[in-house]
Amino acid sequence: MTRSRLEYRTAKYGDAHDLVEICARFHAESWQSFADYDHERMHEWMVERIDCENTEIFMAFDGSEIAGVMVGLVFCFPYSNTLVAGDYIWYVAPKYRGSMTGVRLLRMYEEWARSKDVANIMTGVTSGIRIERGAQLLSRLGYSPAGTIMQKDV
Repeated sequence: MTRSRLEYRTAKYGDAHDLVEICARFHAESWQSFADYDHERMHEWMVERIDCENTEIFMAFDGSEIAGVMVGLVFCFPYSNTLVAGDYIWYVAPKYRGSMTGVRLLRMYEEWARSKDVANIMTGVTSGIRIERGAQLLSRLGYSPAGTIMQKDV
């Protein structure tokens, strides 16, 4: 854990390469690591997310190093016109865990989601990284369980 002062902001096009790299770290640490990681595909996806009005990428920096990232989206369920918020990725690099980095990224995401007039904000610990600790944090921040993600190798 580090105590340095981090800078927080939303992503710009010039951040795409660094985002791809921190997401590769996320991938390697998550239960999703069984799947290949295509840097080029992820770069294209990040550029699309930066350009999309229904998504936002929140970043924490320690100098030029990315300490954490959260990629949020707003959408409607296929059966509804009600706008909700969810996230694709919420990841804090190991040396920044236990600090306020993840909470600050989450607060940025929540503020952005509210500005989009969503009825509900969702997030979770779906990566398999420190599940219990993440669930405890989210509970303290007012979130409640809405289901369980299960997976099975074939």
